[in-house]
Amino acid sequence: MNKEKVYQALLSALTARGEALQRAWKELQESNQQEGKSSAGDKHETGAAMVHLEMEQMGRQLDDHNRQCAEVQRMAPSKEETDGAVRIGKMVATSKGWYYMITGFGKINVDGCDVWVISAQSPLGKAMLGRKKGEEFSWGNLKGRIEEVM
Repeated sequence: MNKEKVYQALLSALTARGEALQRAWKELQESNQQEGKSSAGDKHETGAAMVHLEMEQMGRQLDDHNRQCAEVQRMAPSKEETDGAVRIGKMVATSKGWYYMITGFGKINVDGCDVWVISAQSPLGKAMLGRKKGEEFSWGNLKGRIEEVM
């Protein structure tokens, strides 16, 4: 597995998600403007309140997305430690699959192989953090062995 390729796939996935969030944000803004033009009384106020709540939630999602993008950019593959232990920014081959410890994103597919992008603060990330090749980790019912750290 090529770590640089996984990193680029993650950047592409983040970009696509960011574009989708921006489109949704613009739709909410347009909806908010339409609600502002209505004069249907209570129904108008309820609709406007719903749009405002959705905008607040979307704002939080955009903030989280921007935080993740900054986190990923800070941990570009060329800026990593090389002590052989699982750390933030490392790609880890385990007996249970591939993991890229950089941010909580979920599963991405690179060249037909699934890679789980996890954060060091996740329960599984905490279970693997600091471990080296050959060491075992467990989280709940999941038990595995570190096969390689890149």
